[in-house]
This record gives sequence, C-alpha cells and structure tokens, in this order.
Amino acid sequence: MRNAADFNAFLLASRPDPRTHRPDPSRMGGFLARHPETGRALALLKARALTSGFANDTYNSLDSLIFVNAEGTATAVRWAMVPEEAARPPEGPGVGRDYLFHDLIGALARGPLRWHLVVTVAGPGDPTGDATVPWPAGRRQVDAGTLTLVRAESEEGGPCTGITYDPLILPEGMGPSDDPIPAARSAVYARSFTLRSGEAVTASAVTGTAIRSGGQ
Repeated sequence: MRNAADFNAFLLASRPDPRTHRPDPSRMGGFLARHPETGRALALLKARALTSGFANDTYNSLDSLIFVNAEGTATAVRWAMVPEEAARPPEGPGVGRDYLFHDLIGALARGPLRWHLVVTVAGPGDPTGDATVPWPAGRRQVDAGTLTLVRAESEEGGPCTGITYDPLILPEGMGPSDDPIPAARSAVYARSFTLRSGEAVTASAVTGTAIRSGGQ
C-alpha cells in the first residue's frame, strides 16, 4: 500500500464475508478499481516463486531508506536479505500449522544459516515514497554484509519479549525517506506493544528445545 489510509481501506475491503468466509468480490473489486497500483503490486506478489521455507527465501524491503555519507551526500536505497542456501520449491503441504518454524529449527540444528544484506541503489526518477512501485531491474547493488543465524529461541524468556520493533530507530548514517509507511508502522507497533504488555503470558506454540529433543 502507498500509505496507512490505503492499507486501512484494503483491510476493510478484504474482510471475510460471514457467510462465505472469503472476501466479498464486489467490495474487493471496488477497492482495486479505486487503487489500481495495489492491484499491480498484488499481481507481482502472486507471481513470485515460493520456496520451501524460511531458510532459503529472500526477504525484500518494500520501503525506501536514505543513506548519508560522511560528506552529507544522501542516497536512496532499498534492501534485500538474500540466502546463501539455494532456493528450493515447496515439496508439498507441511505437517501442522507451525511446520515452517519446525523446519527452520531443524535446519539450524544441522548448521548455521546465512543471508547477504544486498542494498539496491535508486536510479534517477525511482520513486521513494510509493512502496507499490518496484524499481527497474539492473540498478546498482552492493553486498553490505552477512547475517548468520546459529540458533532459534522461543518467546519464553527470549531477548525480544520486552522490546518492540520500530522502523524509525536507525543507526547513524541512515534515515527515513519520504515513504509514509514506516512512520505509520512505528506508531502502530508502539500501540501494539502497549496492549500486549497487559496480556497474560501463554506458552509458545513453537519451542526450539522440544523440537531438538524430538529429533526433528
């Protein structure tokens, strides 16, 4: 979506009909007629090849950032996390609701997993304020580093339980672009964290210890 208002309208339009438990085609059709850019973005997502799981998938940013060097020169970028493991198509439906998490933990039990942080540099005229528009292929790319995962932890007692992700908390030399989505996400995530902090703690459906001991 281009902005928070469009995203809210999309959620309302795609609400399941209580009779069919699927979105109302006329309501969705009306939304897409008013927002053709969303239709084009959804078509790109639908055409994307699926992989067998988290371990060999590429994770693409849709929002743009600004990199600023020591001389103050600003450069718009988007990024992707590209796996070292070769992409494989799904072998079939997995077992259970959480099979993708189980597969990831099993893969980590066999060894580390790595992704390369690949930064794509915007060219002249590439939009930075509209996440629905892809940049042309062939833009300059920079391999900016490697992320290595060595283990997975469940929520209970994990280091992420007491913090919230904020896309506007950025290191020195990085800043937001004119893309309105990160600011909206920042506010929504803060609200979500406040609400979740008052919830009763329940057991996680996925635990790394249980899966390893089960020989997965």
